[in-house]
Amino acid sequence: MYVFTIKDNGGSINAVVTRSLLALGGIASLLYHGHEYLYINIIAAVALFAAALFVNRLLTQYKIPVLVLMTAGAVFVLGATLFIPFAALLIAYGLLAKTLYTAPVVKIHSQGVQIIKPFGNKEHTWTEFNNIILKDNLLTLDFRNNTLLQLLVAEISYGTDEQSFNEFCSGFIGL
Repeated sequence: MYVFTIKDNGGSINAVVTRSLLALGGIASLLYHGHEYLYINIIAAVALFAAALFVNRLLTQYKIPVLVLMTAGAVFVLGATLFIPFAALLIAYGLLAKTLYTAPVVKIHSQGVQIIKPFGNKEHTWTEFNNIILKDNLLTLDFRNNTLLQLLVAEISYGTDEQSFNEFCSGFIGL
């Protein structure tokens, strides 16, 4: 059996939602005053807008987890507005992003191909394929219904080389 972990765009979608929630927290910090000290609200709003502006860099380059970023945002919002539900929403999103997201995986075995995604799995038999090729970390699934699926492989199972994998697949597709 061959197992491939696939690179996907889950991180970019995650960055968009994180940016939106942080910016919304900045707006809430400016609009809703929890106390008479306005400078606290302004500092919190500036910090949240800055985090929203640089969220891609914070998540990818500095590898700050979404949960940590959203918890920091919740602390700023709570300090500025004293409104617990919005701070709880930020932390809940951080927890959901951490626990629900898993990278897609493709398992290829003698019965066929199994594509495992966070929200749904698909199983395909060998008769559904014209060809399956692995070349330069690009897994190409050529279906008989004129569908071509090319997946960029992030991680290949231990001991897998392209030639043996391609021979394995061609042996089943030729049947």
